[in-house]
Amino acid sequence: MIDALYVFLNKMGYHHPIHPTEVHMPIGLVVGAFIFAALAFVFRRKNLLLTPRHCILLALVWVFPTMLLGYMDWQHFYGGAWILPIKVKLTVAPSLAFFLAAAATLGRKYGATSLRVLPLYFLCFCAVVVLGYFGGQLVYGVKEAPSHTEYVAGHEIYSKDCNACHPGGGNVIEQGKPVINSPELQDFQRFLRWVRQPKAPMPPFPGSRISEAEVKDLYEYIVHELNRGGSVPEKRTP
Repeated sequence: MIDALYVFLNKMGYHHPIHPTEVHMPIGLVVGAFIFAALAFVFRRKNLLLTPRHCILLALVWVFPTMLLGYMDWQHFYGGAWILPIKVKLTVAPSLAFFLAAAATLGRKYGATSLRVLPLYFLCFCAVVVLGYFGGQLVYGVKEAPSHTEYVAGHEIYSKDCNACHPGGGNVIEQGKPVINSPELQDFQRFLRWVRQPKAPMPPFPGSRISEAEVKDLYEYIVHELNRGGSVPEKRTP
């Protein structure tokens, strides 16, 4: 069911995760609510609390489809891998939904201009900061520029598609199977087969997502830059 949606999107020319297209809505609304609430508190202008009230209500509506899309992206692009940024996001996102619901409830109980909801606005803001930080970790990780310009393309692909689970050439899912010194690096064709049809929990990377030329760039970067200091196992001849 989930894969069918991504296959359809791929045919339409869209190959990226869906979650990032929606996550800006609840995050932006919560940040806006916090700013207006802070201004209302500092300048003692309770009428300014009407805006954060509306922002919180809209964020509460938007947060649930955003969470659903995040779960779908996690299953499709990361194979349900339990990496740290995912664990944090799966914990904090429901907490944000709870804070939003609590803020909406208290606002209705005590009135939209009541200062009693300010602590909840602050908690919502803290939650989106954490979600944004670990979302960035998930997408970009710790980026180090390659020392040779000819490997920049492969470096960008690795940072975008591999670094979350394989930071620095390691493996946060199966620590005994790092990318560095992997037998899959013996030659490009073997590496290509591994990328296209890996073993679980690693998700496959079809040609609609990464072309063969891009896989070649990725391979060159891993072998000549990321694998520096390591060794590529020699190809055995029968």
